[in-house]
Amino acid sequence: MVRARFAPGANARPDVALKPPPIDWASAAGRQADAIRSLELLVAARPQSAVAEHNLAAALGDAGDAAGACDAAMRAMAKGGNAPETWLVLARALVALSRLTEADAALTEALHRRPGYADALRDRVQLRWMQTGDPKGALGEIDALLASSAATPTLAQLRASIAREIMDPLEAYRGLEPWLEGPHPHGLDIAASSAAAEFDPQLALDHAEAAVEAAPADIEARVVRLGALLAIGRAAEAAKGLDDHLAALPDDQYALALRYVAWRVLGDPRALSKADYERLARPFDLTVPTDPDSDWLKRAATGLRKLHPFRAQPLGQSIRSGVQAALDPRYAGDPAIDTIFARLTPSIETYVADMAGRADPMSRRASPKGGHEVVGAWSVRLKAGGRHSDHVHPKGWVSSAFYVEMPSPLPDQPRAGWLRLGGCRLGVGLELAPEYWVEAMPGRVVLFPSWMWHGTEPFQGDGERLTVAFDVQPG
Repeated sequence: MVRARFAPGANARPDVALKPPPIDWASAAGRQADAIRSLELLVAARPQSAVAEHNLAAALGDAGDAAGACDAAMRAMAKGGNAPETWLVLARALVALSRLTEADAALTEALHRRPGYADALRDRVQLRWMQTGDPKGALGEIDALLASSAATPTLAQLRASIAREIMDPLEAYRGLEPWLEGPHPHGLDIAASSAAAEFDPQLALDHAEAAVEAAPADIEARVVRLGALLAIGRAAEAAKGLDDHLAALPDDQYALALRYVAWRVLGDPRALSKADYERLARPFDLTVPTDPDSDWLKRAATGLRKLHPFRAQPLGQSIRSGVQAALDPRYAGDPAIDTIFARLTPSIETYVADMAGRADPMSRRASPKGGHEVVGAWSVRLKAGGRHSDHVHPKGWVSSAFYVEMPSPLPDQPRAGWLRLGGCRLGVGLELAPEYWVEAMPGRVVLFPSWMWHGTEPFQGDGERLTVAFDVQPG
């Protein structure tokens, strides 16, 4: 059985979504495996401990082992562990296993034990939104809480961050206004800045600066402000701030992406050239005429379609008019999907090895041996009108698009469904056209730095665009 999952932490960063602090994901993956082994030993040493089982369940879920997380959460409950956190871990595992009715029931239990539990509410909104595509219905539970004595700034911020994506940014901002009138947490200004970016760049900057003033050490507030400076036309000031930020955090992928935007706007010679795109965004074709297994892509497509029971995309993603399901190559459980990752390995190794020896932000971490680790993967299914908005991947180092199926091309849409690079939109304040395109065709993978702005050209007509994407860290 294929195990798919979605999680609150987004892999892609669409438009001006909020920016989490940078994390060394390769080191985190190694620590995660060690932690799971330690937790398994702890469970064995304390067989009656519900807490030990809960901690193991949470770690397995974070690692992508949904079935293991589900089993451990159920064992925790059998040992008397009924905390809302355990019900949330169980709900996420059940979603990953496509047991959606049971997942909704588990979220109900989590919220029964802790009304207003923000993480469970977000997962409930996401689940219902993905199942129905109905934004008002998905947000109904949060709206009811906000209209009651249970209303809190945290709930207001949560609603705004979701409504900005699935409803209207102005409506999301209006919902925050009553909470912004008096003293309030700086996170509300970050949420207000992200919403306002879609209709008033100066207002977005005002809120970002208020957040930085309230919390000068907050990384998210700092980067949101730098993006707002770019959007308002103060590119030189943004570039200086980004230089300072990256001196301390050189692998912050979103800050790197913003600095390339600043350089392009300023006409700086360090902006990406056509030669840079040709070197950094490389296609590899995994199918050859002499391949004895000519049906592997068709089998992979059949396996991937089983991952897509939803009608709408998860929150915090770049998809427009399509659906997405995360998968983990360690726990795919489908031989056809396993084949994809097995065939990808030589291309990734070649790409990483070829990048080594240069000083740019991607290449300086590359090993001539091609060492790497896949740290996240997901499948996307788009039909007519579907596309990816321009975005970057803050959790990656090398990112990708592998094409399993593509729609039939139309004469008046020569680039329909193609990967486009360099396009960038920072709210309504700044929009840059794409600078480079790579043709998308079945059996092709395109590898590029995670900080590189990328999206897709929309398509019409018959067929669908079925892909697998993944992020890589040095290994």
